[in-house]
Amino acid sequence: MRLTYFFFRPLVSAAHGWVAFDLGTRAEERLSSQDIVRCLREANAGSLAALHPLIIASKPAWLEQADLREALRPGQAIFMLPPSALDDEKALATSKSLLAQDYHIGIAVDGKDMVRRVPRLSFDHVAMTATLAHDELTASTLGHFSDLGFRKIATEVTTQELYDWVATHGFAASHCGFLSERNPAGGRQPDLARLKLLKLLSIVEHDGDTREIESIFREEPKLSYNLLRLVNSVAVGARTRISNFSQAITILGRRQLQRWLQLLIYANNLAESNQPNPLMQLAATRGRLIELLCKSINSPSGSAESCDNAFMTGLFSLLDVLLNMPMADILKELPLQEEVVAALADPENGGVLGKLLSIVAHAEKGQFGRASLLLDDLDISPDTHAAAQVLALHWAARINIGND
Repeated sequence: MRLTYFFFRPLVSAAHGWVAFDLGTRAEERLSSQDIVRCLREANAGSLAALHPLIIASKPAWLEQADLREALRPGQAIFMLPPSALDDEKALATSKSLLAQDYHIGIAVDGKDMVRRVPRLSFDHVAMTATLAHDELTASTLGHFSDLGFRKIATEVTTQELYDWVATHGFAASHCGFLSERNPAGGRQPDLARLKLLKLLSIVEHDGDTREIESIFREEPKLSYNLLRLVNSVAVGARTRISNFSQAITILGRRQLQRWLQLLIYANNLAESNQPNPLMQLAATRGRLIELLCKSINSPSGSAESCDNAFMTGLFSLLDVLLNMPMADILKELPLQEEVVAALADPENGGVLGKLLSIVAHAEKGQFGRASLLLDDLDISPDTHAAAQVLALHWAARINIGND
């Protein structure tokens, strides 16, 4: 039996934090509820749903199946029904019953004629494309959903401008594929603090003297402060909080320290703003996921060194967006392994790491068919892929160095 590839994607709030995860697959797949149950169980998705709920596109009949409902706890999933469910009296009754049992039930809105027909007693979430909301629904119409207590979800949010619009119109969650797109016309100047951090990474990469590294942190105390906040934001195996740079080296070791420095590049508060940067969690997810998938490949590319390179490939793949610079210019400044340079410069033709990066990038944009073909090509099973996604997202979801 051929298994289906499933893809987990984070959704962000107006404040840029993750608030839900979407579970998607190729449009042409003929799914049963058991396919979804298997994916959730094999991937241990409950650990992820314990952080933020999973949005699961569901057929009305599936809600009557205990296996699907019990795969996650009430409140850990948002079962999203198609627009046709509004004409299914049995589905509306089942939804109403489950809503009373603390399950979350949503419905996809595909036109303005649906708005006044969605019953509050059967649904607590509504989902719609950002284009539909922006082009066809009035502020009064959107306010109707909010007034009744529905949580609005925006799908297919393809640009920063659309995201800004839905964020100001009361949407609780939005797809965020637009985050990985560079805007050359954005006018933002390269961030000197981040460029300096890239040079610091070069010293660490070449096993530079600890005193030389410490001297840079003394010159840039904000870097030290942000590094310590980042390192202490997730469990690193230390029983006490890491309080200085020397302690960080002792507890983490050079290899892990290098990873945290790489991640620190994405911290917004390196510059003027103190707001968390959603690119950080996205880059962290890419790095960890590509590393885990690399480890699963039974080939020379699955070596420990290559998996380290895999993490760096994913993490650095969004530097062009962050720094608003062409990737080719950034690569000139970084002392990277050849396979990392090849993957970042031309993912589609960049070897195994390039293919893994392409898989992640296609999935973020909802191009599940293209991602599935590449996974097949690398002989990565759907179960392995799903479990790696859950581990990567769970790790990245706990990283937070925003304001206390």
